[in-house]
Amino acid sequence: MVAGILGGEAGTRAEAADCRLHLPDGARGEVTGRFVARPDSTRAIPFRVEAGLPDGCRSVVRTLWPTDEPLPATGARIRAPARWEARDFPEAGRGEWSGRLRILGGGEVVRGGDLPGRALGVRGRVADRIAHLWGPRAPMVEALVLARREHLDPELRGAFGLSGTAHLLAISGFHVGVVAGLLLSLLRMAGARPRPAALGAAGGSWLYVLAIGAPDAALRASVLLSLLALARLRGTPVVSVGTLSTAFLALLVIDPTSLRSVGFQLSFAGTWGLVALRRPLEALLDRGWRRYGIRPPRRRPGAGAGERWLRGSSEGLTAGIAATLPTLPLLAWHFDRVSLVGIPATLAVAPGVALAIPGVGLSLLASLPSDALGGFLAGGVGLILALVEWGVRMAASLPGSSIWVSRPVLLAGGGAAAVTLLALSPLAGRIRRPARGALACAAALWMTLLLPVLPFPRSLDVHMIDVGQGDALLLRLPSGRWIGVDAGPASATWDAGERRVVPYLRRHGIRTLDLLVLSHPHLDHIGGAEAVLEGVRVRGLLDPAVAVPSGPYLELLEAGRALGVPLHRAEAGLAFADGGVRLEVLHPASDSWGGTGSDPNDLSIILLVQWGDASVLLTGDAYQPHEEGVLAELPTLSVLKVGHHGSRTSTSEHLLRATRPRWALIPAGDGNRFGHPHPGVVERLEAHGVGILRTDRDGSIRLRLRRGGEVEVRTQR
Repeated sequence: MVAGILGGEAGTRAEAADCRLHLPDGARGEVTGRFVARPDSTRAIPFRVEAGLPDGCRSVVRTLWPTDEPLPATGARIRAPARWEARDFPEAGRGEWSGRLRILGGGEVVRGGDLPGRALGVRGRVADRIAHLWGPRAPMVEALVLARREHLDPELRGAFGLSGTAHLLAISGFHVGVVAGLLLSLLRMAGARPRPAALGAAGGSWLYVLAIGAPDAALRASVLLSLLALARLRGTPVVSVGTLSTAFLALLVIDPTSLRSVGFQLSFAGTWGLVALRRPLEALLDRGWRRYGIRPPRRRPGAGAGERWLRGSSEGLTAGIAATLPTLPLLAWHFDRVSLVGIPATLAVAPGVALAIPGVGLSLLASLPSDALGGFLAGGVGLILALVEWGVRMAASLPGSSIWVSRPVLLAGGGAAAVTLLALSPLAGRIRRPARGALACAAALWMTLLLPVLPFPRSLDVHMIDVGQGDALLLRLPSGRWIGVDAGPASATWDAGERRVVPYLRRHGIRTLDLLVLSHPHLDHIGGAEAVLEGVRVRGLLDPAVAVPSGPYLELLEAGRALGVPLHRAEAGLAFADGGVRLEVLHPASDSWGGTGSDPNDLSIILLVQWGDASVLLTGDAYQPHEEGVLAELPTLSVLKVGHHGSRTSTSEHLLRATRPRWALIPAGDGNRFGHPHPGVVERLEAHGVGILRTDRDGSIRLRLRRGGEVEVRTQR
């Protein structure tokens, strides 16, 4: 608990102090640095800045190379004029994604640099050699040996995730073990004794891990290897749990923020499973062999090939299950998905990966004296990787290869399991009293965590999802039906529907939207809607249904038609009821659209939701004249979704005086270039005593309204 508190506090302070979060939008200057991975003119690649950013900021930023200039060598030290472009989607709260550096041209290669920069230069030359030897398959090789996945096909990366084999693609303890095993074999062949060879292999693994940037899982594996090698050198027995605990604490001392890393959590969970669960599972499997009258295969001198293969398969299966089981809750919590084919898929493709890693090293070494020999070996490695890719894609394509798990289901399942365990009297009688008390506390904690995320009956819930500079809301009606209102922005590099809205829906167990309201055809509102249509079942679209000359809007309507989603026209006077809740469209009127050249904001749907004394007004990007045009139909409001992201064009004094809202929701991107919300709007809201909730400050927001008008507020931050 103490480690968690310290890690969270350290992470918060580190993020606040990150100079990348404070770089002014549009800042120009001449920067010097190196690309961390192969540069690209079509996507932003990490770039380590040594000098040139405002206030002396030196860090890794995403950088885009100009399309009309030849790409520089990977890792070369470059000096070039550049412009900083701040971003406003939710991930902008993290330094790495706070913006991107656009190289303006005229770059030149310069000499010098510090030691880390020179190390990047060496790694860059290796990356360029990999690109030369493996061509189209180079992104997969880079992911396997250099921990760089910028150029990897997103579809292939998704297949690794769906098949439960993503840990083989990312640098992990598996890769470090292969490297250390290869070094150990080479040292032993060279005549080194076992103990010095083990120490040399551990030292070599450290060089490899530091050279690729020290990923969490690889760093943990190197610490464990070093502890094991030192214990063997001293001739002392090694206690696996103690070694794992020592590595855990050592890494926390080095970097307390690593506790918040998903990779760190998964790495130690999987290793703990190998340490604590492998032997019990092997014993359970042996009992299964005996139950069917089969003698369990053993490691013994003179065993036949069949028995050795059977024993190896048995050990591989139990090790895979032991390492996978503790990670399943973490995977479900963080990614809302659990693979059902991960263990067999890993057993099938892991040997290929284990062969490919040393094969890559041999190919690179052979290419130094002879490019032809290196290319010949690289062809063999490429064939192995092609088989690995085929196996991964096939596993991912199997029906039911993975399932989505919502957090309420996960928490409910954990709580039910704990309660069931306590309820089994024969088993409970064998558990000591302190252990039973601990289990009871764990069950109570599970249920406490479960309560805030479960949708209680007879409440009207409003969710405003943090999608950056855009709108995305959800309404949960007392009947349990869900209605979506807009789906956030989309661009060539970021889709709020795919990255934020659909995961949010699945995390809350939402498989069906009874209605998706598209307030008006602007990309910051409808950009993510197509991903929502593809990600969950949508029973109907509500839209102004006006022929606006917008390509993305027309493509969205075509996608809805192809999926068989009915389209309903939103027009003032349209109303429908569900379980005592009345939803009424107040705007647009039939004459709101003035044709080509008109502002699509004039079409914004103004939707009034009423349930007893509770009322919510959703205004899209409607301007003040549209708001004031519906004042006569508005009651006192519980919640007002402020129009146009808090722009001064909306939320007039007349609206606030007539409706006296208790809470105002403002969807705005952190550090957005429009200056939303406008200070004048904020001042008006504060003058009327309205509570203000903002996605740029509070993250995603959830309101629970009772029929009597009471409002309960929860925010992400």
